[in-house]
Amino acid sequence: MLNRLCISSLLMVVISGCSFKFELTAQRTALENQILGSYKELDSDVVLVSSVRSLDATGTKKDVQISDLQLAAVKARQNQDFNRDDIDELKDGQILGETNDGRLALLPAGRGLGAAAKPEDRKLAEVLLFEENRDRQVIWQRVIQQNQELGAQNLKDVIKEFVKMQRQAAKPGHWYEDDRNQWQQKVVAEAS
Repeated sequence: MLNRLCISSLLMVVISGCSFKFELTAQRTALENQILGSYKELDSDVVLVSSVRSLDATGTKKDVQISDLQLAAVKARQNQDFNRDDIDELKDGQILGETNDGRLALLPAGRGLGAAAKPEDRKLAEVLLFEENRDRQVIWQRVIQQNQELGAQNLKDVIKEFVKMQRQAAKPGHWYEDDRNQWQQKVVAEAS
C-alpha cells in the first residue's frame, strides 16, 4: 500500500512538472489530396510512356492506350521536370515569381532583381514562362479529367489549391503574389 502511495505521489509530482505542447498541423483538403494523387499518377504515366517496357520485341512502341489529354499532360510534366532547375534558379535570382492565379511571371519593377537581370536571363525567363504556364494549363485540365468528382466548373478551385501548394513549397526569398494582388517575399520561418 505504501509502495502504491509513493508511486502515485511520485507520478503526481512528475506529471505536474511536465508541460505538454500540442501542435495542430493542417490537414490536407480533399481537393489537395486529389491534386497530389493526380500528380503522382501523372508521374507514373511519364514512366510508363517513356519506359523501355513499352517497346515490343522489334523495338517499336507498343500500343499504349492513352488519351490525347493524358499524352499532352505527360509531355507537359516531362517539360516541367526538364525546366525545373532553370526556373528555380530564376526564382532564386528574384527574376520570376508565382502569381495568385497560378501562373509563373516576371517580377514587376521594384520587386526582386529582374531589372538588374542579364539580358540572356530575361530571355530564358520569357521562354520558360510561356512553357511552364502552358504546361500548368494542360496538367490542370488532366487533374479535372482524372477525378470524377471534378468538372470544368472546378478549374478555379484546382488553380486556387495549386497556388496554395506553390506558396507552401516556396523557398525563403522566393516571390509570390498574395490574395490582395501584392507581391510578397517568403521569409525564413522563425524557430519556436
